[in-house]
Amino acid sequence: MIQKLISVHLRYALITILLGIVFTTGLAITLVCLRQNLENRKDFAHAIGYQLSLNINQNLERLINETEDFVNTTERIYNNTNPDGINNKVFLQTLADHLIENPRYGVIVYTEEKTGITFVLNPPINEQFKYGSIRSLSKKMHNHGSTDADVVIRKYIPNPINGTVTQKKYLLENYPDKPFETVPDLQLNFRDMPWYLLGKSLPAKSKSMWTEAFKYKNAENVEKHHSGIHCVKSLFDKNGSLAVVIGMDVGNFIISDYLASLLNDVHTHNLKGFILEKRKDGSIVLISHSLRDETFPRDEKGNLILISKPEDMKDPVISSLIKNLPKEFTQIPCEAGHQIFTFNDHGTGYMGSAATLVPGQMPWWVLCLYIPENILYAKSYEQFQITALITFFIMLIGTIVTIFFAGRAAKNLEDLALCATKISNLDFDYKIKIGTAFVKEVQNLSKSMNLMQVGLQSFTKYLPKEMLKSLFDAGVVAKPGGKEKEVSIFFADIANFTHYSEILSPNDLVLQLNEYLGCFSSVINKNHGTVDKYIGDAVMAYWNAPKDCEDHAFKSCKAAIQGLHNLSFLQKEWARLKKPIFNVRIGINTGNVVLGNIGTEEHLSYTVMGDNVNLASRLEGLNKVYGTTIMISDLTLKACGDKLVTRPIDLVAVKGKEKKILVHELLGITNETSSKIVAFCNDFKIAFAAYLNKDWKTGEQLFAKIAEQHPNDQLTKIHLDRCKDFVINPPDPSWDGGQQMHQK
Repeated sequence: MIQKLISVHLRYALITILLGIVFTTGLAITLVCLRQNLENRKDFAHAIGYQLSLNINQNLERLINETEDFVNTTERIYNNTNPDGINNKVFLQTLADHLIENPRYGVIVYTEEKTGITFVLNPPINEQFKYGSIRSLSKKMHNHGSTDADVVIRKYIPNPINGTVTQKKYLLENYPDKPFETVPDLQLNFRDMPWYLLGKSLPAKSKSMWTEAFKYKNAENVEKHHSGIHCVKSLFDKNGSLAVVIGMDVGNFIISDYLASLLNDVHTHNLKGFILEKRKDGSIVLISHSLRDETFPRDEKGNLILISKPEDMKDPVISSLIKNLPKEFTQIPCEAGHQIFTFNDHGTGYMGSAATLVPGQMPWWVLCLYIPENILYAKSYEQFQITALITFFIMLIGTIVTIFFAGRAAKNLEDLALCATKISNLDFDYKIKIGTAFVKEVQNLSKSMNLMQVGLQSFTKYLPKEMLKSLFDAGVVAKPGGKEKEVSIFFADIANFTHYSEILSPNDLVLQLNEYLGCFSSVINKNHGTVDKYIGDAVMAYWNAPKDCEDHAFKSCKAAIQGLHNLSFLQKEWARLKKPIFNVRIGINTGNVVLGNIGTEEHLSYTVMGDNVNLASRLEGLNKVYGTTIMISDLTLKACGDKLVTRPIDLVAVKGKEKKILVHELLGITNETSSKIVAFCNDFKIAFAAYLNKDWKTGEQLFAKIAEQHPNDQLTKIHLDRCKDFVINPPDPSWDGGQQMHQK
């Protein structure tokens, strides 16, 4: 009866499909073309709009941040090399060294406040943007090795009598004795320039600031270095008086070249882009364009005016785009933003993209991209006829194949449907006969269905993913049982978690707890460990099971180090979001345990049990007593050899045990840990050895020295207090250095 119903259903379904194909042919062609248009929109918005804008934004932000970082460091350089303002040669040499190391940075300029003397340092190469595409870099730039001889210093000396300046040019190696060119009586006043006025207004100890784009008055190559922006900073002498105003430029000419190179790499015809600057007075100017020479206006001498109003640009589409900009892009940006929008110019439709660059600080730039819609969708119209033809043949072939295979496949589909129904009821007794199917895909599906039955049956008893996968591969049913095996056990727990559970809402607590658990689970899996379970806020894991894991003790310690490293990034993010900061304590032990399927026939748990598991849990808790973070047993340390950087903690007997064991604090991986930490551990080991040898006076002296260097180290304070006490009140002669713990 079931077979007959399924057969009739399939036949009616086939008839419906065949009739539907005939009547929906036209609709299918329309939908295919519509989807092509939508795909084009999506490709533009993602590849051209979002990704390209993000790429440009990141590179410009990197340049701006690096420039700011260097300008901010000039205060330290100045104080170290020229604190009295009389040794500017060393200061200039240091600045020149930076230009040699970064040849595509901008020009450095600074003016001495007392003398009015201005120095300009031209970099060896200043023809390419620092983060241009690989194809845009010339062979000269790849092979060029700059020296002091490539840096030119221009020195402008004020003439107080006639208000002019005298320009002297030097090669860096010949400064200040041998200028190779002297030009007297130049009409130039650096103290009237925007970069100097901004820098002079900055208070002491303030960070650098950017000017708005302005026209350079002292550029030697007016065609290429006509205008740009400056990152400026004021430098003060040791008396707190303004000594120097210093700045570094980023030229508009170079930014336009960079923008053009990126758009050329995209290979999208007629895609154009520009960067506009929003000024404090509310006006908007353009400072770069991918088609710079064809778009910007020129002055009477034929030089490009690279700071222009939108209405002065040769391309009228620019003004239309700016008029249609979303409101958030016409104001001073406070946060990052990006939008795709459409606009019209003289009857032609365009699609545009706008993205803020470096929001929340100067320079206030917006990156705009635009392309005509008829070009964007041209391929859709060209592919219309091809799509219609392909659709027709696909329908014809599909109809023939459907009729031919439907009857043959019906029986196999019936079996699969029946099997799926039984599996949904957790009935795993029904089996599909794979040999009756003639279609390879149906055979594979039938085989997979049988394997899935075994896997799902075992899944109700097993939890670890590794065991589940092995069961799928082996096709066996899990059974209770266990064996003894050496493993490394790992416990991680959040310090003071009860407090956080009281101050956080349940939803916020779960979300933040999931972030923490994910942080440690990922490094455990990465280091070939098995996450056994989550016990509230605790993570239990082990190594060397179910699969053998070579060097399992070291991998468990490495996972602990990496987990705390990853957690540090989470902690910074939590601090930024003003969330509670979770601190974690970790305990690791290595030893034999009972490993296997624990439970009943109805429900099993693949886990580890035994004293060594309990000891790992106790070590995690002992961190609270000693103020440590990662505590490992002596067996774990010995199994790792010399791969770890540790210090001894104490000889302890955990709660419920009388045998004392030596425990250690894990502080790093050998050859990956700073020399300062390694030296600290070595000093601590020497002091601890004196403590165990009952040399209390020596131990007190050594621990006191360590305490001076690390006043917040709780473990050092504990041993220092013990030594002080034992000097006055020596322990019983039978004292072996051990401590009996009465808390977990």
